[in-house]
Amino acid sequence: MISKTFSLICGLLIVSTAFGTSSKLDSLLKELDRTIPAEKQLMSTKEKRINRLKQLLHSSTSVEAKFNIYGQIFDEYEVYICDSAYHYAQLISELADQHNNKHWANESKLQTASILTISGMYPEAVDILRSVGKGQLSSDQLTDYYTNFYHAYNEWGEYAEYGYRQQYKVLGRAYQDSLLAVLQPGHRSYAFEHAWRAIENGDYERANSLLFQRLSATEPNTRDYSILTSMIGILFWYLDDIHRHKEYLAISAISDINASVMENTSLRSLANVLFGEGDLSRANAYIKKSLNDANFYNARLRSIQISKLYPIIENAYQLERQQRQRELQTLLAVISVLSVLLAVTVVYIIIQFRKLAEARKQTLLANEQLKDNNRSLTEANHIKEEYLGRFLNLCSTYIEKMETHHRRLYKTAKEGNLATLTEKLKSNTFIEEELAEFYQNFDHAFLKIFPRFIEQFNALLHREDQVMPKQGEILNAELRTFALIRLGITDSQRIAEFLRYSITTIYNYRSKFRNKATVPREQFEAAVMKISSFDT
Repeated sequence: MISKTFSLICGLLIVSTAFGTSSKLDSLLKELDRTIPAEKQLMSTKEKRINRLKQLLHSSTSVEAKFNIYGQIFDEYEVYICDSAYHYAQLISELADQHNNKHWANESKLQTASILTISGMYPEAVDILRSVGKGQLSSDQLTDYYTNFYHAYNEWGEYAEYGYRQQYKVLGRAYQDSLLAVLQPGHRSYAFEHAWRAIENGDYERANSLLFQRLSATEPNTRDYSILTSMIGILFWYLDDIHRHKEYLAISAISDINASVMENTSLRSLANVLFGEGDLSRANAYIKKSLNDANFYNARLRSIQISKLYPIIENAYQLERQQRQRELQTLLAVISVLSVLLAVTVVYIIIQFRKLAEARKQTLLANEQLKDNNRSLTEANHIKEEYLGRFLNLCSTYIEKMETHHRRLYKTAKEGNLATLTEKLKSNTFIEEELAEFYQNFDHAFLKIFPRFIEQFNALLHREDQVMPKQGEILNAELRTFALIRLGITDSQRIAEFLRYSITTIYNYRSKFRNKATVPREQFEAAVMKISSFDT
């Protein structure tokens, strides 16, 4: 009897503790839901604070005061608007150059490197840091120097591919070692960085001690408070305590909003966890808020990171809404059995729909490819028919002309008029006339197949560079060169032989029109190949 009573009491205590923890998380999520709509008012307060600092600039006469105000404005913008923070870092650089102040110049470089790292411009950030003379840095600047190097290489390693990932991670680890060596216990980053190393090493007890000790001394609704609570949330994730992981992510997200921190990650992480648990409504609202923050902050990398997750949650949220609407129509009748059947049916329909959509997509692609192939075959057949007919006709005509020319020469020779015979044999008039007629036949045949060739070719060029045949010409040498390319004859040697020009002339034609094209020069001849034929 005593044993049963003890078991009952233990069970009630466990249920009570679980209920209390759940109630705390629910309260935090509701507080977060209330804080999000108040963001505009909080941002207005921050803007007023920034504007007051900007007004101080106009009344400031001291160069040192101007440097300090620039620094304060940069601090305000650093996690608020990326472009503005970068702008004020450059103003500090200009001020440093004007007064030849190395300390200010180094401060500007460190600030710029921080913004570039947040923006995902890791090579540029590293280049700037390499230009900093480490021996010229103050104690705080040296800490920022190692911090920036560590974060640049560490985050670079997260997105690098192939063997570079490990290389950058090793470099990041080395700079992290240097950072930990110079950090003093009183520094604001001491707990952050040492706790993160402890988490990486699996020393969760030390990380817990460092973070909670620092948290008790940190003012709520500040950037540092947001970072600390976010790291505590990450620590609980490593400890497989997902409930407390969500609690501290929510606390961090609330702090971010109250402090107008747009460069944030906690809300996005919380959205991801809630999405995995099926709380799609909140997940959708939080990921939209995260995307809006990233766009407002205007750091390309953050927008890209969130954009990968946003459509997944948004689509799932819309699917859930549709499913609920369908379920409501049937739940009044048979809530238990039909709800299960409907869920299975919906999943099955979605899978089949995706398969059908994929099959339809593949069918459409295949049809388009078949159309292209048929079009190419039709065009090729038409070209063959047109040119084969003209070839046979030309051959017959040339044989007749050669016979006529041969009889004339024979007659001249028979008459003994050697001088006239020699003159006729030396003359190129016959060949030139026949060549001109050959090109004229080629031009007629080509334009019969590609009637809009000249118009479409000129559409690829700037107006002042467009080519038109002279009076009496059908195609000129330049147009004829690209007509051959359109027919698939792309070898400059073959084109030169066909047109009886030097290969250098052909190279010059091709190079000249690539440089004058409205499309990228390397795509010009591919565009020529797409000029439509008689039936397109």
